[in-house]
Amino acid sequence: MRLSSDTPNSGKSGETDIIIGRVVSVNVPKRQIRIAPETSYPERFERMRELRLRTGAGAEVVVTLDDIRVTQKAVIASVRSESGEEIASFRGAKVVVRRSERHPLPEGEHYADDLVGLTVKDTSGGVIGILREVWETPANDVYQVLDNGGREILLPAIEDVILEVDVEGGVMVVDVSNFI
Repeated sequence: MRLSSDTPNSGKSGETDIIIGRVVSVNVPKRQIRIAPETSYPERFERMRELRLRTGAGAEVVVTLDDIRVTQKAVIASVRSESGEEIASFRGAKVVVRRSERHPLPEGEHYADDLVGLTVKDTSGGVIGILREVWETPANDVYQVLDNGGREILLPAIEDVILEVDVEGGVMVVDVSNFI
């Protein structure tokens, strides 16, 4: 399971944007921004030659990178900009990519935001509810499912329980014989 979060894009393609980091500080004299990655694959930044930033004011800015370095705790990007004022405005900005630009996952893994909204069914085809949230825990993810009456069912995201995931079909099949 990989977590990602959505924010509405500017409506250009009808596609949602995914936040992969946030600018936590800027160094205007060095023309650098420090990014706290919010992705399971921070190494993706090493291949990027430009960043799409969504500022706190709602503006979208595309900045060209001169250099980028990924450390264990942050991504340090040297940006090509002549305006110190522009660089200063990047503080707090979200680094976004289009949904189609997400890092590809191995077979059998899914992004959490792709799972939210799936109809959860039991092995006999009966509808249990709708997957509303994915909680990341140290042992395994936990899926919060709400039935039509608003009752919460918590399912561990383990192979014995989650039998099938069909994101395109909008369905997850689970074995709840030990839970309900």
